Amino acid sequence: MTLSRRISFGVLAVVAVTSLALAVLSAITGRNSATRQVDNRLLALRAVVTQEGVDPVDSLLRSLQTLPTNFVAALAVDDEAVIDLIAADNPDSLQLDSLERDVLMAAVASPQTVAGREPIRISAIDLGTGDLLVFGEGIGDITGAFANQLLINCAIAVVVAVLGGLVTHQFTRRSLAPLGDIIKYSQTVAAGRLDANLPTDAHTDEVRELQSNISSMVGELQNAVNIKSRSEQQMREFLADVAHELRTPLTTVRAYADVLASQQSVEPEMRQRAQDRIAYESKRMTRLIDDLLLLARLSSTPLSDHELIDISSVISSHFHDLKVLDPSRKLTIDTTPCRVEADPALMDRLFANLSSNIHRHTPSSAEVAVRCVSDKGTVTCTIDDAGPGLDDSQLNLLAVGAERFSTLRSGDHHGTGLGLHLVASIARLHGGAATFERSPLGGLRVVVTLPTTHGHHSANDVPLHSAKDA
Repeated sequence: MTLSRRISFGVLAVVAVTSLALAVLSAITGRNSATRQVDNRLLALRAVVTQEGVDPVDSLLRSLQTLPTNFVAALAVDDEAVIDLIAADNPDSLQLDSLERDVLMAAVASPQTVAGREPIRISAIDLGTGDLLVFGEGIGDITGAFANQLLINCAIAVVVAVLGGLVTHQFTRRSLAPLGDIIKYSQTVAAGRLDANLPTDAHTDEVRELQSNISSMVGELQNAVNIKSRSEQQMREFLADVAHELRTPLTTVRAYADVLASQQSVEPEMRQRAQDRIAYESKRMTRLIDDLLLLARLSSTPLSDHELIDISSVISSHFHDLKVLDPSRKLTIDTTPCRVEADPALMDRLFANLSSNIHRHTPSSAEVAVRCVSDKGTVTCTIDDAGPGLDDSQLNLLAVGAERFSTLRSGDHHGTGLGLHLVASIARLHGGAATFERSPLGGLRVVVTLPTTHGHHSANDVPLHSAKDA
């Protein structure tokens, strides 16, 4: 059974019971009101016939002409039959049958109803000699009116209940119609069509809010599915690139190993070259694997080893090493003491990757400017170079956090693209960020921001603004 029908039947039952109860109560109230009017007439007559110095029987008989036609009067003598005082004169009038003594004594105190051919409301007067003067008024018309009124009221109650049920059914069906749309929408979503639309045009605020919340929930679910799909695609590309990067040095190592194994006598120069290449490619594979392991650890393990360190000294150390490697390079270092809570080894790795990136990807004479300042709980390190830089498409690739291994710097055929992604991951792990943009010097600007106090973050907590090739 649908919710609309359940509500309609429930309302129908409540309205029916309430209407019938009111119908019965109304009929009973009308009957009691008419009965009280009869009682008031009987009590008024009793007061008249019991006046002092007046014979009650004689006074009652003289009053018959002003009494209603359904009036009865009788004299009840102790241990004898009831003597009807009116039947002799009017055979068609009501008659009191034999009455029990207990009923008659109760009628002395207050009017009572006695059953018979027609119900009669009686009152009695004790004459003091054991005799009782009994008089009353038939209430058959009141009983009939009560039955008719009760029947009419019940019929009206049934009609009202049915009409109320029909109106409620139409109203609830219209109000709950959006729930049917929600059910169909949920079935569509369950079938995998997350792009379906759910209208939010319900007439009631609660259902409209429900529609809006479900639409928002499905929208978030669709975003999560899209993110998962993109992540899976990136992971497939990532694994393909790892396989490619490992296959290249392995091919070189195998080629030189075959050269050494296939020739009985190898010239010393060729042997030395083979050994050097095998050693170089082995170290390259080791660095690649180490970077992958570090990247995996940064993505899944929260920072645990941290202490207060001076970032400016770490920067100065690595970029002074760059000056030693490239004596002709113009280098400007503008730093002030900037202390942060961080992992010393990871901070060293971060700025080592930045200086190594500049050394490998820019001309040895390209200018480099380094600046590090602390302001309002945040340390900002800016590294500018005058190298070839990146074009717009490459900057856009970095802006979405790509982890591809393709070469982003010209003149390098052996980069894996992990170095600056590690920079960004290390910054995120410390609650900061790494961004990449065009430098005023013409090359690439790297901006690393770090909070001065450590917050518990993982490498995935803060969005990656961009990443650069090492």
